[in-house]
Amino acid sequence: MGKFKFNNWGSNSNSSFWLDDDFTTSGNSIFDDYDDKPKVDLLKLAGYRRAIANFVSIVTGKSIPVQFSGADSYTDGKRVNISAKLTDKEFDSAVGLALHEGSHIKLTDFNVMAKLEDNIPTHLIDMVKEKYYSGRPEEDQEWLAKNYIQKYVRDLLNIVEDRRIDNYVYKAAPGYRGYYEALYDKYFNAKIIDKGLQSDEYTDLDWSSYMFRICNITNSNRRMDVLNLRKVWNILDLKNIDRLESSQDAADVAFEIFDFVESQLPKPDPKDDPFNECNMGDESGQGEDESHECNGGEAKDGNGEHGNINDDGSVADGEEAKIGSSAKQGGAKMPELTLRQKEQLKKAIKKQEEFQNGEVKKKKLAKKDQKAMKAMEESGISVENVDYDRQTYYGEKLSSNQEVYVVRDVTQSLIDSNQFDGMWKKDHWNQDRNEIAVREGIVLGKMLGKKLKVRAEEKNTKFNRLRTGKIDNRMLASCGYGNESIFEKIESFAYNPGIIHISIDNSGSMNGNRLTQAMKTTMAIAKACSMVENMDVVVSFRAADNVGGHRNMYMPIIGIIYDSRKHHINKLARIMPQVRACGTTPEGLCFKAIMKELVAGTRGKDAYFINMCDGMPWFNNYAGDAALNHTRQQVVKMRREGIKVLSYFIGGNGYGDQKEDFQKMYGKDSQFIDTNNLVSLAKTMNNKFLEVA
Repeated sequence: MGKFKFNNWGSNSNSSFWLDDDFTTSGNSIFDDYDDKPKVDLLKLAGYRRAIANFVSIVTGKSIPVQFSGADSYTDGKRVNISAKLTDKEFDSAVGLALHEGSHIKLTDFNVMAKLEDNIPTHLIDMVKEKYYSGRPEEDQEWLAKNYIQKYVRDLLNIVEDRRIDNYVYKAAPGYRGYYEALYDKYFNAKIIDKGLQSDEYTDLDWSSYMFRICNITNSNRRMDVLNLRKVWNILDLKNIDRLESSQDAADVAFEIFDFVESQLPKPDPKDDPFNECNMGDESGQGEDESHECNGGEAKDGNGEHGNINDDGSVADGEEAKIGSSAKQGGAKMPELTLRQKEQLKKAIKKQEEFQNGEVKKKKLAKKDQKAMKAMEESGISVENVDYDRQTYYGEKLSSNQEVYVVRDVTQSLIDSNQFDGMWKKDHWNQDRNEIAVREGIVLGKMLGKKLKVRAEEKNTKFNRLRTGKIDNRMLASCGYGNESIFEKIESFAYNPGIIHISIDNSGSMNGNRLTQAMKTTMAIAKACSMVENMDVVVSFRAADNVGGHRNMYMPIIGIIYDSRKHHINKLARIMPQVRACGTTPEGLCFKAIMKELVAGTRGKDAYFINMCDGMPWFNNYAGDAALNHTRQQVVKMRREGIKVLSYFIGGNGYGDQKEDFQKMYGKDSQFIDTNNLVSLAKTMNNKFLEVA
């Protein structure tokens, strides 16, 4: 199968066309090194996990859990484990490894490996007994033979099975080949492996040599002139690997290769005891520490993970092509490795062994971080891209884009994780004041609810003395006098179900009385609406803050702390006091980030958007008239979607430019009232609630 190259627009990453340049917090790593102790950007890490999980799901057609490994990586037939340390450089190989493991879950029958001993052909058992254990007691011979066979067939089966499942991915999802190539580049395509294959290292008649050569048999630097590898190549028949339809088929091929290799190995000297603590080595005394079990790969200049599908093994690339398969027979000297290169080769082979055995080292994610990331994922966090126009100092208009964090369910677990501790924090210094405001808001809300209940009432209007309709029994007596208008009709009117989204600015300028006033008003409205059967309430707070303690991740954030369709009002009373004033005012950016969800949640309902803030929108270069106009555009979009807008200026009646700017954004929906004034509050809300669309 040909080796594919991907055009990544100047990048070496197969994911660069969709993976943002700033997907990581600094440099190439999600481990920020600004502080003495590196911090993990858990949201970015969660994004990696979701992306990899999506890839695995697409390729395998199964919903396979993808989790961060607390130990070495392995596939247990149920889930895929990935490393907690990922960089842009390593992402592609991590995807390839996840796809490889996921494909095992989809296609591999793990029982075949578990029951390998029961399926060993009898002729192999007899051959090994006679060759190695004829001098042993009869009752031990079969057990020893089975263990010997299993030792090597397990490794051979892994090689054949990997070829089978990787072929599936290559054909089922050709667009993902780049990730597989990155995987094999990392674990197999080392230059020292190429040199080792070209050399006379591992050419002795023993299992170490065979395993090294077999697992790299698709490498373009292979040598078919040693160990009679042509026969192994023909048994594998990679060109027709599709013929293997199951793990049992792969096992049959592994047994066949074992049979051939054993036929090539000399019978040990009877005086040597082949049974040792390393689990039955061969004449070289090799044990488990010396066996080189590995997975197939290809060279950098090879032809794909399986090699060229039209390659019959007769011609090789690289140095083998230059030297020729008969070079050794003709006396040509093969490349010799230095002592240092021999050590490097051992390490490279060990790396392949670890891959083969599912022992790829993957960084452990600390329990604290695991808990925090779980809280973030359960909170439904996403990063939304918002386009806007900004104006330079010289009046030039430029198009810009800003990421906005949307937290769809601010939970106590998320707050406790301290990932957004500027926005929400337990036991912060102003929490007592907030709790008092919430309690006062509940009292205010009970009174307000009584004034709003008119919206829940159903109105019935009776029309009588009609010529059609339902007979009015009271008019029957007049029939004898020629009265034909004896019918009546009753018309009923009820308001549609309603939903209110209350969005509160908790930027730094709202600190103190302004924020507590907004909280009290919000609690009052939410409590009042809880007394009205057909009115739901959603409460969100918005500001800008550093995320996860990273100083270079100052972002606009909007978080929903209460949704009456899912939560009891007690949640609002519990969470809202933990909201803190922080950062700046990314007003319109946050509105646009939730616009689709806001509109989708209002279908078939009377929808209202209540805003509470204290003035100008501002975030980095999102400022001035451009920010005012962008915010106004979002308000206009809401109105066009049938959402009625009501915006309260928190902090008094407004003054000077602030009042003018506020009206520029919200127009006739601007309200400069004292939100503590129950009568004024009820009046503005009822006017909006009861107005005819």
